[in-house]
Amino acid sequence: MTRSLRLLLALSLSTAAFAQTPTPPPGGQAPPVGQARRPIPAPTNLKVLPKDMTGQQVVELMRVYERQLGVECEFCHFRDPATKRNNFASDANPMKDRARVMMKMTASINTDFLTQLTDPKPEHPVDCGTCHRGMSKPAVFVPPPPAPRTPSPTPPTPPTTQ
Repeated sequence: MTRSLRLLLALSLSTAAFAQTPTPPPGGQAPPVGQARRPIPAPTNLKVLPKDMTGQQVVELMRVYERQLGVECEFCHFRDPATKRNNFASDANPMKDRARVMMKMTASINTDFLTQLTDPKPEHPVDCGTCHRGMSKPAVFVPPPPAPRTPSPTPPTPPTTQ
């Protein structure tokens, strides 16, 4: 695994750890005490994320991405019409490939470019939320129009002597 992808994973998971808010299960109630939730299966078809990630780590990271993009799982993952469930291993949704490219892009920005900035050193890494800010399609930045210039007073012309 490349250094940049390890850094992306570490940054993303650290963001997940600090920004974690419990998500209530469907129906809004936790499972009864003593009844365990179904275990999260090991992920398959990981092409950008480290292959040794656990199912729980992938779910936590995907929840961070959901918040940063303002989307839900089926935005990137194929929803099987027969079962009405997401098929997380499937590559049928083209947005999944786009997400993979963007994950590589942010990792590259953080490891190949931000590390070169030393004065001042960036406080935060680039992540999905840097551009998306909770929107699936980031808004295009349009700089404000320049402020109107006020004419500066013309200094008086000195008299000419002859």
